[in-house]
Amino acid sequence: MAIFISLSVTDKTTSKQDAATVRTALLEEAVGALQPIFGARGASATRIQAVLGRSPDKDATFSLSVHLHLPGQRIVAVHSKGDDLRSLARDVIDKLTSATRRHLERLAHGSEFARKRRRERLYEITTGADQRPERERSLVEARLAEIRPKLETAARRELAYLRAVSKLPTGYPEVADIVDEAIMRVIASDHGVVDAGELQIAALRELFAVIDAEIAAQQISMSAIPLDSEVPQDAEDEAEAMVEEEFYEFYQPDDHVTLADVLPVELSQTKVALDEVHVAGVVAALRDLPNLWRRVFVLRQQDLFAPKQVSEVVDRALDEIEDIFEKVSAFLDARLAEWGADSWEEIFRSKG
Repeated sequence: MAIFISLSVTDKTTSKQDAATVRTALLEEAVGALQPIFGARGASATRIQAVLGRSPDKDATFSLSVHLHLPGQRIVAVHSKGDDLRSLARDVIDKLTSATRRHLERLAHGSEFARKRRRERLYEITTGADQRPERERSLVEARLAEIRPKLETAARRELAYLRAVSKLPTGYPEVADIVDEAIMRVIASDHGVVDAGELQIAALRELFAVIDAEIAAQQISMSAIPLDSEVPQDAEDEAEAMVEEEFYEFYQPDDHVTLADVLPVELSQTKVALDEVHVAGVVAALRDLPNLWRRVFVLRQQDLFAPKQVSEVVDRALDEIEDIFEKVSAFLDARLAEWGADSWEEIFRSKG
């Protein structure tokens, strides 16, 4: 696994030799302490941001701050001061390693707790489903089993987009977690729906509700984890830019958006001569959309649902659905113009 050190120097009196000494010492210490941690998680690379300056204290010559992006939209930052640059580098890497271990351990336990809560929630839902007449429940279960592959496709696609923008972590929830809970919610509902088409609408509506609940829970979990220390202003600005521009190299999601996720079914299963650059533009543009807008677009364009069906799935008025689709179309056309495509429809059109 590769580790990169980005060092900024805030004091003009600091020599290039001192900066080089710190960078080398940081890299040596990080390789020994952090490489095993990230390597065990399948990481390919990570980058440590460091800021070297003069200490305001009379008893120390230098100050050194480092920060590191971690899974869960977390930036761990530590600080130290001293006279010996190598000892200073060793100290901040020791602190950074401890903070990283604590955070990753907290994330691991968070997933275990979330799985336990889901099991308890599914048990409660199952109890409600038992109240439904046996014959009706059997019919509903059979029809939901038939549409389960479609629900899994929708869940996989949604999780891929959400993980790509770090709204959900990799690994949990899984596609099966989302689909199982959505199906059980439909079975336990007292609406008496048994029509296959209506069941699919109801199941997709529940599926998105389950995913939105996971997003909300993830935001609460991450906001409850404080930073270890304040980040210097210049390093903080750089960190914010990196959050927007980069995804953690060592924490790539297992799910990823493919061409089949954005093309209508009948086109994705044929040999369509498409410019991969344009396809990448579609995926990137859809990723940047608000959740509701993206769902409206893919339900209509990829899943080929009628506007009324889309309105029922996302629980919005029909005129709002039409308005959203027009705005998404204009947004995609504007974005794809930068890639040399005439319109998003050109990307979805078969070339023969």
